[in-house]
Amino acid sequence: MSTLNIAINTGRRLIHRVHVRMGANGLAGIGLVVIAGLALAYAQRAQQESVQLQAQTEQARTRMTEVSAQHLEPSAPADRLARFQNWFPPVDTSTADLRKIFRAAQASRVNLARGEYSLAPIEGSGGLQKFDVVLPVKENYGEVKNFIALVLNELPHASLTELRVERQAAGANELDTRVHFTLYYRGHAT
Repeated sequence: MSTLNIAINTGRRLIHRVHVRMGANGLAGIGLVVIAGLALAYAQRAQQESVQLQAQTEQARTRMTEVSAQHLEPSAPADRLARFQNWFPPVDTSTADLRKIFRAAQASRVNLARGEYSLAPIEGSGGLQKFDVVLPVKENYGEVKNFIALVLNELPHASLTELRVERQAAGANELDTRVHFTLYYRGHAT
């Protein structure tokens, strides 16, 4: 006989004995006491969870109050400008970003034979710099589109400044394309 069968048989015998000694009302009373005990245990557990949730809610409210107070405090224009500039990567990452552009070209099967590059400060920006990358590309539309999408997804501080597309002949598959990206950086700290 399995352990489960033994437990079931033992339980049946116990219920039968209680029923014989106390009757149906006694058996029902014991059942109600067991149910009440289970309900009490569940209520205590629910109360503990409720206390924990209330504590977490209070912590979240306190944190939200602190954060909103920080955002409501007026800040000096110089502080706002510095915070804005810190969103951009430092200018010394431009070489690594060029490598990312070349990897995107390779992944898109776009041949970058040459390019024009220039780094210049942005007037009136308080130290931001722009890095213009102009790339002549001679490929099919799909490859050029994929290349541009990869660059813009990989470098969120880049923008597509210009895209000039020319087709030499009506039936030609290759396009003469000029892709001009501008990458924005914060300058070196002075």
